Amino acid sequence: MYLFSEGPREYDFLLKILSLGRDNYWRNSIVENARLPPEGGRVLDIACGTGLVSFNFASRGSTVVGVDVTREMLLRANDLLKKMGKDLDVDLIQARAENLPLRSDQFNCATISLATRNVSSVQETFREMGRCVRAGGPVISMDFTRPRGSIFAPFYNFYTFKVLPALGLVISRHWYGIFSYLAGSIQRSKTPEELSRIMTKTGLGNVGTRRLTHGVTALVSGYKKP
Repeated sequence: MYLFSEGPREYDFLLKILSLGRDNYWRNSIVENARLPPEGGRVLDIACGTGLVSFNFASRGSTVVGVDVTREMLLRANDLLKKMGKDLDVDLIQARAENLPLRSDQFNCATISLATRNVSSVQETFREMGRCVRAGGPVISMDFTRPRGSIFAPFYNFYTFKVLPALGLVISRHWYGIFSYLAGSIQRSKTPEELSRIMTKTGLGNVGTRRLTHGVTALVSGYKKP
């Protein structure tokens, strides 16, 4: 998503604002949902952005391939990786989620976070993720959704659709554009139930959903059939 090419240095800080400080909890939820063995595994992290999910997996012993379409995000991820001074096994690749330059059946799990709203085809993205995962491995999506049936929903809607665009305008016109885009994309986003149906359509089995933080985000996961 080229809209984010000018803002990778601010992205992680602004994600904390957007998530009300819950972004680290969301990332940990992805890792825990993968249910990898204690020694880790091979992980494919789609739309890795600045690498935070990739680093989380790698810090727990996994070998990670992070994929993103935006070169500037990958450069920022590489800079952060160097600054950590840790021996994390992370490779970064620029590619489209819908057409991965990777061999089939190579990974223990595949993840995509906060990005199903940005790909051109969710179905092809899930299909590619499933292709790259070994039999029995999970395909996990975590993305923003819209709270439902909650007293929290009006506050969330006001914050997301009114406060964030105004905050972005204070920072810069570029970030006003980003926050306005994010607000609109969340409003138009597919529900967890819709995502689960798409996963099922691509051939994944045992698909389930789990809402996080009063329904602000949701985990949707399915497993590659033997």
